[in-house]
Amino acid sequence: CKPLTAADVQHLSLWVNNAFVSLAMCDYPYPTDFLAPLPGFPVKTACERLINAPDNLQGLAAAAGLFYNGTNGTLPCFDIYAEFIECSDPTGCGTGPDGTAWDYQACTEIIYAPDTNNVTDMFPPRTWNVDLLADYCQPTYGVTPRPLWLLTSFGGGNIPRSASRIIFSNGMLDPWRAGGFMQALSPSLPAIIIADGAHHLDLRPANPLDPQSVIIARAMEMDYLNAWLSEVRAEKRREL
Repeated sequence: CKPLTAADVQHLSLWVNNAFVSLAMCDYPYPTDFLAPLPGFPVKTACERLINAPDNLQGLAAAAGLFYNGTNGTLPCFDIYAEFIECSDPTGCGTGPDGTAWDYQACTEIIYAPDTNNVTDMFPPRTWNVDLLADYCQPTYGVTPRPLWLLTSFGGGNIPRSASRIIFSNGMLDPWRAGGFMQALSPSLPAIIIADGAHHLDLRPANPLDPQSVIIARAMEMDYLNAWLSEVRAEKRREL
């Protein structure tokens, strides 16, 4: 909504990064209003806007703008500082109370440092590590990130020794799959891979446009849950 200068370039890059990550998370096969009003397969729509634009800069604005302005948005311009707020997660925390909650959680529980290098990704190089994260979290919330706390609290690689009856489902369209278990850890800790699934597509209500991979995944999940419930009922009866 105002001309940008060289001092705004990094924030603009993060604004774009947040849009692309969010579009990928919400790459559902039907229109949704989860993070923004988006069409089905919004990544494809964003790519079409990028390709069909008269120049690269306008294409970038049109592609990223799909997230900030929605499918039929009426924003006359973009305010990159209101729409993206720098936080503990370089890929974006969101705005409002939900954004603040994720910001704090990324300082205290889910500690990760996604930097970019423009070699293995398409974004300008930007260093982000645990030390820089601490430099943000300390003055903001008075906390120091503990990178190993999640492993200590939930077991990490030793989950089979302390947990059972958990389904690890991962959609191959979901950027968060990189942090998931892609293989079963034990017979009672199965992994289900959803080839055409975006972020928690299997947990959304059924839709006529659901891909076959998520329909199969939901059926598998119900089979596991029914079997485990039967096991628990049998265990309770033996205790009586």
